[in-house]
Amino acid sequence: MMIGPVGSYPKISIVTPSFNQGKYIEQTILSVLDQHYPNFEYIIVDGGSTDETVEIIKRYEQRLTWWVSKPDAGQTDAINKGFAKCTGDIFNWINSDDYYEPGTFHKLAALFTNNPSVNVVCGKEWGFNDANQADKILHSGSVIKEDVFETIQIGIIDQPCTFFSKKNIDNFFPLDISLRYVMDRQLWWSYLLKYGQAHILITDEIFTSFRQHPQSKSVGEADLFEAEFDRLKLSLFRQLNIPAIVEKQLPENTAPIAMQWEINIEPANYIAAAFAARFAEKYYVKDDLAAVSQLMQLVRKWKKWVMNKKEWKLWIISTIIPGILINTAKQIKRRS
Repeated sequence: MMIGPVGSYPKISIVTPSFNQGKYIEQTILSVLDQHYPNFEYIIVDGGSTDETVEIIKRYEQRLTWWVSKPDAGQTDAINKGFAKCTGDIFNWINSDDYYEPGTFHKLAALFTNNPSVNVVCGKEWGFNDANQADKILHSGSVIKEDVFETIQIGIIDQPCTFFSKKNIDNFFPLDISLRYVMDRQLWWSYLLKYGQAHILITDEIFTSFRQHPQSKSVGEADLFEAEFDRLKLSLFRQLNIPAIVEKQLPENTAPIAMQWEINIEPANYIAAAFAARFAEKYYVKDDLAAVSQLMQLVRKWKKWVMNKKEWKLWIISTIIPGILINTAKQIKRRS
């Protein structure tokens, strides 16, 4: 545990978006307030709950930095409003049905302080079903792949246990309020596209407990997450000028989110290549070698000779081997 004056501790900013979670929110609030950490601010943005939520919040309002309860445009809107009130060094939000493990803030402060080049700390979390809280499963946290292009392509952010240096994400807010499910992916991609993954710290520390119950979006509306994820993909595809053959793998009614991604990592065309190769795999499963060949020729063009093993395999199967077979057939025809 860190010992010293309050100013020597990095300030931790936590936002809780809330709506009609009176059954759980007190545990969330206490998990923040009872961290025994000397330098944090806690903001609750409630969407006008009609259950016991407001009554519970009022019990603790003297210990809160700011709170409000009035109708809003949903969870992302609440997160944006809360973020606008934050003044700390480290930021995250925690939903009103989850909670922090004891000692989380002290552990975070030590990790950021002892690693000054770090912008993001990714921990682990317990997952549990509300019907059986004693039976917890340890989740490994955010998934970081071998390179940033693969991380953007298939990596994930485990948002509750992933904390950001606030100054590095200020320009990514407000998040798109049309996103109801994957606003955390928007933040994650924004960070990765600008900074890469060199300044991300993975730790085995367990920061949060993530509750699943019938009313949570991750349970009751899980099938809708992918549709919004497709909107993120399409907006990036359009910006990177990825050809329409890739877009055809997305549902016809997909509409990109309205944003311009800030891409500072080089070369950006590696991201396009990563997505093209990923979709080439899908065409390969469908035995559409013509589409695989078209995509892999783009991967070859964008990545030159630095394709990975999987990409080389798809390139050989769809381009080299068919070419050899065609030439062989032509030669046989000439001889006959």
